[in-house]
Amino acid sequence: MPGVPSNKACERCKKRHIKCDETRPHCQRCTTARVECPGYIQTRKFIDQGATVRRRYAPYQESHPKPSSGSHSHRAPAEPTDLMPQNQSQATNEQIQSNYPHEHDGPPLHHQLGETSLDSNDGPMNMEMTGPSNSRSETFPGATQQEDINVSKNPTVSIPTPIFGGDQNTGSAKTIQSPISPMSGTRGLSSFEMAYLGLSNDVPDAQRGITSQPSSHRSEKEEFQDIFSELMTGTEHEIAFLTRHYSEVLGPWLDLTDAQKWFTVYVPIRAINNLSVKYAISALSAKHLARVKGIKSPTGGMYTSPATTEVYPNDTQVDWYLKAANYYYLAASDLNNITSDGYTAVSSSAVLESPCETVGRWLNSRQTRENLKPASDDANDLMLVRKTEELLATSMILTMYRLLDANGDDWHKQLFGIRPMFQSLLDNHLPTSTSFSHGIRAAFWNFARQDYLGSYFTRSPTHFNPEDHSLWCTAGISINEKNELNVIPNGSSSFTQEDQAANGLIWLVSKVINFLAKSKESQIAQWTGSPPGTSPGAQGTSNGSQSPYPDTSTWLKLSFEFQTWFDGVPETFRPSVRIEHPKDLSRPEGPQLPFPEIFHGLTTCAATIQHYHFGRIALLLNRPADILSAPSTAFDRLQGYREVTKEVEFRSREVCGLALGRPQGCVRIFMIPLLYAVGQCLESPEEHQIIIDLLRGVEADLGWATEYAVQKLQASWNQ
Repeated sequence: MPGVPSNKACERCKKRHIKCDETRPHCQRCTTARVECPGYIQTRKFIDQGATVRRRYAPYQESHPKPSSGSHSHRAPAEPTDLMPQNQSQATNEQIQSNYPHEHDGPPLHHQLGETSLDSNDGPMNMEMTGPSNSRSETFPGATQQEDINVSKNPTVSIPTPIFGGDQNTGSAKTIQSPISPMSGTRGLSSFEMAYLGLSNDVPDAQRGITSQPSSHRSEKEEFQDIFSELMTGTEHEIAFLTRHYSEVLGPWLDLTDAQKWFTVYVPIRAINNLSVKYAISALSAKHLARVKGIKSPTGGMYTSPATTEVYPNDTQVDWYLKAANYYYLAASDLNNITSDGYTAVSSSAVLESPCETVGRWLNSRQTRENLKPASDDANDLMLVRKTEELLATSMILTMYRLLDANGDDWHKQLFGIRPMFQSLLDNHLPTSTSFSHGIRAAFWNFARQDYLGSYFTRSPTHFNPEDHSLWCTAGISINEKNELNVIPNGSSSFTQEDQAANGLIWLVSKVINFLAKSKESQIAQWTGSPPGTSPGAQGTSNGSQSPYPDTSTWLKLSFEFQTWFDGVPETFRPSVRIEHPKDLSRPEGPQLPFPEIFHGLTTCAATIQHYHFGRIALLLNRPADILSAPSTAFDRLQGYREVTKEVEFRSREVCGLALGRPQGCVRIFMIPLLYAVGQCLESPEEHQIIIDLLRGVEADLGWATEYAVQKLQASWNQ
């Protein structure tokens, strides 16, 4: 066929330098010699590979107009755009079938793809919709007119689905040209936008070995793999692969205290009919694969073939960072579209806004406040609640996308906007005293957990005010009239006992973090000589303390609440396996480890107990001085310090012991601030090395950034 030259001789005849009769499937010479014919390997070149190849096969090129940087073609919504000339498409399919079946376990690739079409309506990359009057183009954020994303050398995938802008009733819409080339995806982006979308100015490790070589020195197989990966973007198989990866690996991260598995089970189902949820899932999955360099942990059997949706061709060489940025852009664009009023065109720069702020603005709009009726059984009201759940799920997943590789000091500001978002929801629930729906509760507890972990790094007040009892009770926990937590409430609850206890601890630890923030504020006030409440860190959310400074009574009350919580948890919070002095079995006659090894059958209980010890350590190290009851002698003070040191050491060993038990990923990603805290309390080099290994293991296994915590710990140890 044109543009596809063939090496006619079989491999054995070519090596022996003899004439081959080219009989298919096995040549007659090999058959006569009674040896297995190795077959024929056809080397194909794409027409768009270079000037030399284009000149050579110029007579065979079809007259398809090339997209230019100054104009865009406009088509009817129902007409898919061709990806490439027919002869190139056929060459691609044949090359897929000939190259890939031997590189992956399981069925051949053309069976894995099934009925997948490269211009499927599920593909997000190049979307065109024409309106009756004025069609225009929305390019990737930061791209200029001179640096348009639609580059003729790079194939694009087109679907006729609008992303944002325009009223569906009037038919007005916009054209979005999204990049799918590793080189075109980052052109024209500012450093802020690069950091926001998770892109790095450095070439990822998985791509450095390919993109750094001149095209003339690269193998044809590598060039084909690049093109094939680009053509896979947005296809049915890729979306299915990323959605399954999310359900198996990432969804459980968000369902740590939800036995009903909202984010693992329900959210992927909602994604079937919701583009923003679908693209948010794909963005988070792609970025996670980029962080782990495309390597997936085996979840099935070792000897059985994987399912089609578990396999992605050449997954370790794919530019997952670019795919993640593309899907994030599409998710944020659709989120802005469905939260706009339908009359105002949404700018492409709106994707730089925090997703929580976008959803919060919609919840605070007059139309939403008037129409959102959580207690109503009307079908229209239920649909609006359903939409609210999907918007919160999208904002939570996109927030996790941004936190995945962020420094701990940046977590707090990444969550800006969660308080007004849930305050608007609370205002709609208070008149009827109804609790949040399942999806809203699941999103709230995820935000609340990230809230106090991010606030700990900066010693800032949490976004959610622990003294706002109506918010926390509407989210599902029980607080009595004495402002005390009921660990296991008597009445019926939608939570299991374990989830109820775990969420109650989130409220308690949030109170501790705000106690630390007030302590920091009082210290700054003493250093500067300014009255309390005027320091930069005074803009907190906790206003329940009677004293301007954290006093001993507040500290004692928090300590009592923690002990009461621990005494009331169910039996399932006890570890099922505990080795007090484990040995390092990797070395013969290895020494005993300084920490125990602890394992819980329920991941919820493992994480909760670990955070319980973290809260107690934070309280122990920040007890305010009490002039009236303070020890009167130096010996008494020294004895008090020794008691505190012993308890801190015990609880630090418990935190490390739970980490050494290597719980599931949903526990490990949330213990980074905890290991950072206990690392500052321990002294021996052996203990320091174990904590460093635990932190780096989280990043290596799960892709969650931990190097910033390692560097801060090493800096503090070297002082």
